[in-house]
Amino acid sequence: MNFLQRIMAKFQQFMVGRYGNDQFTLFLSIAGTVLYCFGSFLRWFRSIYVIAMVVCLVGVLMLYYSIFRTFSKNYEKRRKELNWYLRWSERPKARIKLLMSQIRDRKTHRYFKCKSCKTVMRVPKGRGKIEITCPKCRMKTIKKS
Repeated sequence: MNFLQRIMAKFQQFMVGRYGNDQFTLFLSIAGTVLYCFGSFLRWFRSIYVIAMVVCLVGVLMLYYSIFRTFSKNYEKRRKELNWYLRWSERPKARIKLLMSQIRDRKTHRYFKCKSCKTVMRVPKGRGKIEITCPKCRMKTIKKS
């Protein structure tokens, strides 16, 4: 074994029984790095120096917490945090996905929101006035596609 392989083997042995990385740790690492860089940029402006320092501090704390999560041995608590993050991030991801679909299909389809249950429905463009039935609550509306 060469030197790097021995170091990797020692690190793998050290990480046995530790939590490691997950989506929340990745989010904390990226957000912490972005906040720290943004705060460092803001430090150039003397009028908002204190705000810049707070932003940098929050970024560094996020980075430290991501490292703590990686090396933690408390699986149960880290899984609860991950489940909280996944529930928290579900709605924004769904909105972004819907927005991307609307942009992609803007020439062929129109999107309507049901008035009663707020379900988003996709209908083809250019069909004139059509009756749209919500698949979730079965409410019918007439819209121009």
